[in-house]
Amino acid sequence: MAQSAKYKKGMNFVYGMGAAVVIIGALFKIIHFSIGPLTGTVMLTIGLVTEAVVFAISAFDAPEDDLDWSKVYPELGADGLESENEGIAGMLSQKLDNLLSEAKIDSSLMENLGTSMKNFQGAAEGLSAASESIFSTNKYNYGTIKGV
Repeated sequence: MAQSAKYKKGMNFVYGMGAAVVIIGALFKIIHFSIGPLTGTVMLTIGLVTEAVVFAISAFDAPEDDLDWSKVYPELGADGLESENEGIAGMLSQKLDNLLSEAKIDSSLMENLGTSMKNFQGAAEGLSAASESIFSTNKYNYGTIKGV
């Protein structure tokens, strides 16, 4: 059941006014301000009761129906989206294959690259051990020269 525009506007007004009274009541309470009988406690009570009544009434409102956007954008439908994703994946795969073949990148080149990286790792580990040895030697020499 769709609600009338007048009902929606009225409820929106009551929500807003209730919230405004709550905010003003909180301000009155924080700064200990009052205008005659209108104290922070009274304002907060009025505002919160108003909000509670509005929320209680809105609990009985029927939720609005979701729009079927696939009528406007067919690609959002289950069938359209699936076939579109498959088409996109196929095009991307084909483009990647073309780029790799144009660059002459094949499985043997990738294997050689992997082997080279492993060799580089081994060389780097060897350099690390050598630099630690040089550091320790220099530290020892510096200590013996200074007489420490």
